[in-house]
Amino acid sequence: MAKAAKDKWIYYQRPGNESATRLFFFPYAGKGASGYRELADSFGPGVEPVLVQTPGREGRLAEPAVADLGELVVQLADALRGRMDVPFAFFGHSMGSLIALELAAHLERTEPGLPGPLGLFVSAETAPHLLLPPQVPDDRLSDAEFLADRTRVREDSPLLSDPLFTELMLPSYRADCRLVERYTATARDTVLRCPVSAFTGEYDEIVPPESVAGWKQHTAGRFRLRLLPSGEHAFFEAESLPLITAAVEGDLRAARQS
Repeated sequence: MAKAAKDKWIYYQRPGNESATRLFFFPYAGKGASGYRELADSFGPGVEPVLVQTPGREGRLAEPAVADLGELVVQLADALRGRMDVPFAFFGHSMGSLIALELAAHLERTEPGLPGPLGLFVSAETAPHLLLPPQVPDDRLSDAEFLADRTRVREDSPLLSDPLFTELMLPSYRADCRLVERYTATARDTVLRCPVSAFTGEYDEIVPPESVAGWKQHTAGRFRLRLLPSGEHAFFEAESLPLITAAVEGDLRAARQS
């Protein structure tokens, strides 16, 4: 059974075995922690998934989303420090990859005497040094202009088809976009001590494999790139889950043995 969440930052935590590695998942743009639930439940007992809920989504919808990555990282470090008392690692999809990277770097920088993450797992996100700022910053766009921009809102997004969803989620989604845009324009040279493993769809045209391969520059440790056998939604397809879980579990075992 899932362990009851003790604070608002934890959406879900499933206990593993006595030697499990605690794996923290960080949300992607416009989504809440529940988006990881199926993946989290696919892991064996050697992984203890912890789905992190940041402000502005799902049970924390009434709170304003944090649009500055540095500020969010400080809040996360304070909120999660007490749960980093066992071997742990970070996982992020899309925007969550950047959050996980900068939180890991923050911990390495501010708490050098404490064990850092065993590894960083990133999915469907361009390497930070390859990210390009948009031609028009988010804060210069009206809501209508934002929704009409297909580089920000895809044609199949519920933001375009569900008025109630748009009313509830557009502020948080725009804050997520500003977070990424501000990060893109500033800190893009972070290098971690821990290994980095990256995933992307083999035929993803939005985040192609060569842009994800660039994550190699953001670790002083080992880097691994794995291609999932499908397109831009590869991460969320059922056939990808066992590939991801097997890769993560294998990398974590290797990290603990090294």
